[in-house]
Amino acid sequence: ERGPDIWQITSSGYKNEFPAKLLTLFDRLNRWLYSPKSPLNWFTKRRKMRVIPRKPQTADPGERLANGAGGGLVELNAEGAPVRVVQLCADGRDISFKLQEDEARWE
Repeated sequence: ERGPDIWQITSSGYKNEFPAKLLTLFDRLNRWLYSPKSPLNWFTKRRKMRVIPRKPQTADPGERLANGAGGGLVELNAEGAPVRVVQLCADGRDISFKLQEDEARWE
């Protein structure tokens, strides 16, 4: 009845931090352009997919990205699903991401 679960977790390199003001702009632009109600989606055929974001615990309302050069740490459970996602920043910060099932949406 349903397809496989897919997780996408991306982390930039240790010297690859984005300018903060531009990241905020691109974060909001990206959500507008690729939201389920975006005009760009009028011409595409998507399969029904449940999207559940993981937001950085340090994010302000409306933000979905963390800005910090570093590497990612993902811990998996016995079934292979991520149970903990952390960005280990080059400046010593650790940014944890929390599962936001209450914000899940079907695309």
